[in-house]
Amino acid sequence: MKNIDYNKFLRFFMIFAIVGLAGLFIILNFSRSFAYDFYDLFPGINHGSSNFITYPSVLYLYAIYICFMYLGSNDLKYIDTFIVLSIFISTMRIISIIADGLSITPFTVLAYPPEFLAAPVLFFIKKMIQKQSI
Repeated sequence: MKNIDYNKFLRFFMIFAIVGLAGLFIILNFSRSFAYDFYDLFPGINHGSSNFITYPSVLYLYAIYICFMYLGSNDLKYIDTFIVLSIFISTMRIISIIADGLSITPFTVLAYPPEFLAAPVLFFIKKMIQKQSI
């Protein structure tokens, strides 16, 4: 069996992440009615729409920035940053499930697996890249 080039695999993973996050960003900002239904949110009257767009958009843009920085430099410190971001998101998701319960919707099927798997998968790939470069 051929050896896997984990550098290329990680670059592909980052490109896939950019496309996925950019798609979420576009849906969130330009298709509000779909986004409200998909995320199952009903924003308040005063600041609801603004908050709904601002907070997830910042998170998506920061993750996209991290991906582009890695693609431009191949520096694994950006993967470390993405791993930490993924751990924070997973931790907050677990807290929300404990506090409010879990109901299966299209959102949970599409969003939860990448949120929970991103950190361990990226950590594994990073370790394999470090192992290959020794």
